[in-house]
Amino acid sequence: MDKRHISVITRYAGRVFFSLLTLVWLIPFLWIVLSAFKTYPETVRLPVSFLPKSFYLGNFSELLGKMKFITYYKNNVIVTLGILIPQIFLSSMAAYGFARINFPLKNAIFMSLFIALMVPLQMILMPRYNMMVSFGWIDSYLGVIVPCIPSVTVTFFIRQQIMGLPKSLDESAIMDGANHWIIYWCIVMPLCKSALIATGLMCLVFAWNLFLWPLIVINNPDWYTLSIGTANLQGQNLTKENLLMTAALLVSIPVIVIFLFTQKHFISGVAMTGIKE
Repeated sequence: MDKRHISVITRYAGRVFFSLLTLVWLIPFLWIVLSAFKTYPETVRLPVSFLPKSFYLGNFSELLGKMKFITYYKNNVIVTLGILIPQIFLSSMAAYGFARINFPLKNAIFMSLFIALMVPLQMILMPRYNMMVSFGWIDSYLGVIVPCIPSVTVTFFIRQQIMGLPKSLDESAIMDGANHWIIYWCIVMPLCKSALIATGLMCLVFAWNLFLWPLIVINNPDWYTLSIGTANLQGQNLTKENLLMTAALLVSIPVIVIFLFTQKHFISGVAMTGIKE
């Protein structure tokens, strides 16, 4: 068997392997989708039935009507956008500063930010909560959004992308009279579009699924986000799996749809991140 045949067999074997791997990943999600159309007796009946007997839509009407899920959706959208937009904007500005501007102790400051990542989140929850109490931000969007905006990880990803751009672009712009703001906004950011979309998608998933911090600073059910509302469907003695699966489906759909429309930029952005230090 020559090398060409071995290459063909290897390529098809790889496709079969990754197809099976994809199927294994999709089965739990398919189970969630099908369970969202089951009645409660169907979800607890033994033996387990994979397909629903009839596609029951009452779960959606119960969640969206009786359980304030639409309110949770509104809160989640506001919190997600409130975190995502300033996080990308401020992190990209910081990334440009660390990548393109020389100032005293730049590397030391950048490394100190990474050292701060080693501090467990649980250690700063109480001081952060006390700050929110002193500001009067308990049970408010600001209390959830503001502490989650700073992100060293996002700054690092965007900085790595900017480091991969030739500095001759900056030098040419400076010769034409451009300042750092014009270089950042008109030259660097458009060239980092793929990285910004990839990083923005990761920030979106983080903000959309945020659970621990909202659980601490929100006590009023009218301010609950989707993650808290979904968690409350799990009872101590009884959990309606059909409602829980329906909620999981409703929570997942927006992120999946956004990823499908941005996957090309996401993959290229991740691939290009970190090519130059």
